Amino acid sequence: MAVDLKTDWTNEELAMLMASVEDDRDWRLEVSAAGIANLCDKTANPTGADYDETLHCFFETWMQGTDFVGASAAADKTLVGKIAKALRENYPELKAGKFVYVDL
Repeated sequence: MAVDLKTDWTNEELAMLMASVEDDRDWRLEVSAAGIANLCDKTANPTGADYDETLHCFFETWMQGTDFVGASAAADKTLVGKIAKALRENYPELKAGKFVYVDL
């Protein structure tokens, strides 16, 4: 599951992305240079600065058990709305830099 930010995407689609994984490992929301938002498993695939430079932007890593992904996170309309707002503010133009911080 991924969200193409070049389309007229909805908060519901973002919620579906968040619900598509379990909160059983570390995840990070990343936006590719092509504008595709996806959740990446950071437990099995840690990354470094070289990888991050290939992305349009990325969010902080959501550590296992913090309830930022999974069914309950997807059902939290406030959380989904804040993440959606941050995506819209940073695509296609970045607001500040590649790292997107969301005040939750």
